[in-house]
Amino acid sequence: MVSFLRKIEGEINFHKKYTFCTLVTRPNEYKEMVLSAEQKGFSAHDVEFLFFDNKASNQFDGFSGINRAIKEAQGEYLIFCHQDILFKYDDREILEERIKELNKLNPKWAIAGNAGRKTTGKHVVRISDPHGENIADGPFPQEVMSVDENFFIINQKVNIAATTILKGFHLYGLDLCQNASFLGLKSYVIDFHLFHKSAGNVDKSYYVVQNEYIKVQQNRKISQWFFPMCSIFFISSSNFLNFIINQKKIKKLILNLFIKKD
Repeated sequence: MVSFLRKIEGEINFHKKYTFCTLVTRPNEYKEMVLSAEQKGFSAHDVEFLFFDNKASNQFDGFSGINRAIKEAQGEYLIFCHQDILFKYDDREILEERIKELNKLNPKWAIAGNAGRKTTGKHVVRISDPHGENIADGPFPQEVMSVDENFFIINQKVNIAATTILKGFHLYGLDLCQNASFLGLKSYVIDFHLFHKSAGNVDKSYYVVQNEYIKVQQNRKISQWFFPMCSIFFISSSNFLNFIINQKKIKKLILNLFIKKD
């Protein structure tokens, strides 16, 4: 006899509306960020603040931190942000308006940030930082292929994750957006204005992560035969090759010549 049955409902139930999560190396600065968020309306019972204690050593990085935060967060919207941002301008009410706009535009959106780049390379930015005050390079919301890591929102109603084999504190915004895109989901920059103390830091560690990310993408784009139970087909990054090789006669010839049979 089955001892316990639980029906899975159509909608996911969340215990909170917002979960903030941050990698912390400077506790005082982190507390300043939390206080600024609370003063802008993120202080109700439906908001939680989670942090990773990296003060003594890096227990988590951007990639592992995101994946753990996704599991731990009780919020419908997971806000992954730096410890050195301040909520000096827009408040919770404005953020909720921006989320409503996104939900109307695309209920299956995955990531929403305050800065990012399009597939054309164009920057889309809404921020104040050392580069300038009140930067508004829109229009908003606008679809992007990457988001800046200082502040972004993960829509917990969809399933995404960071690449588990990557490590470091750079490019996890790009990685998340590209993983979402692979699943048919989209990412956006929204009109939500806050202050970021840093202008960004492209150091040696940045290029280490970049090189590792290149390797990951190379492996994902490798030409490969696929063998599901009821068919055989070939996929590469070339539309031409995909069309030619998947022609019935050509495919049969190649399989007979080159595919090793057990």
